Amino acid sequence: MELKFLGTSSGWPLPRLGCKCNICRSNDPKDVRLRPSLLINDEVLIDASPDIYHQIKKYDLDPTKIKYIVLTHAHDDHIMGLFDLSHVYNNKTKPILISTKSVLDQVNKKLRASFFSFIKTSLSPFNKLTLGSSTDIWLIPVRHSVEAYAVKIKSKKPFLYAPEFRSIPGPSKKYIGDLDLMIIDGSSKTRVGQARGHETIEEGIKVAQELSAKKIYFTNIGHKTDTHNDLTLFVKEKGGDKFNIAFDGLELKL
Repeated sequence: MELKFLGTSSGWPLPRLGCKCNICRSNDPKDVRLRPSLLINDEVLIDASPDIYHQIKKYDLDPTKIKYIVLTHAHDDHIMGLFDLSHVYNNKTKPILISTKSVLDQVNKKLRASFFSFIKTSLSPFNKLTLGSSTDIWLIPVRHSVEAYAVKIKSKKPFLYAPEFRSIPGPSKKYIGDLDLMIIDGSSKTRVGQARGHETIEEGIKVAQELSAKKIYFTNIGHKTDTHNDLTLFVKEKGGDKFNIAFDGLELKL
């Protein structure tokens, strides 16, 4: 299984417009972040950020290969790319849009006409859906400022993608099980600048240790964190070598 991080920022890209902080003045290309989307095996997209057009062009991707789009929640920074993906030339079949019925209803209200360019599949929390012949997915409830889910995916090895949450309820933790990889919310480093509905990276380290994930990456990197290099040193000092900071264009194999 091949994973590609198309974007790793939080609700607004980094650098922020008009800002002169150390992140926004950084010359490190890893500190340039578009909004979060994850591509799996070129055909499964988790969340469609407003930057999806530029992400597809930047990484020279073939959008006609995207067969499934899984949505974690209906905030604009995770769904507005559906507008561009609703109009892809030479698509032989419509992509299948997957989330719970209520999340899909919220998307429908925001996007209207674009919404009808997709085949919709409603998936209930904790239920399994098999994509293709060998990839299983589950939507695992998390606490956020709106209805939101982590996506558990298993082909040969299981991993979890949870870009935005404040906490993971006990029943969800029990359902997640052992993970080879966990990708979680990194919108703030500590409680300084912590946004409503989001965990801190400090809290995320504890969550990942409790769930015994073998490798952890933080995504959804916010403005109140640090430069990529300093943030990487921070998570390894606090949690150990299995903790990492994702960046745009990062590719992982499971």
